[in-house]
Amino acid sequence: MEVMRKENQFNSDSNYPENFWPKILTLLCIGAFIYWVMTSQNADKTLDQYLFDPILRLFDRIKINDFS
Repeated sequence: MEVMRKENQFNSDSNYPENFWPKILTLLCIGAFIYWVMTSQNADKTLDQYLFDPILRLFDRIKINDFS
C-alpha cells in the first residue's frame, strides 16, 4: 500500500489580492498613528523629540561635512 503525501500548497483566494494582509496591517498602523497624533496632548513634543530632531541633526551634520 502506497502512502500518498499531500503537499501543503497555498491556494490563494481569488477574492483577496496577493498582498492583502500586509496592506491591511499597514493601513491599520497608519490609522493608529493618526489617531494617536490627533488625540494625544503631547504628540507634537514627542514627534519633535523622536522623529524630527534626529532628522534635523542628521541634515545639519551632512551640511557641515559637505561645506568643510
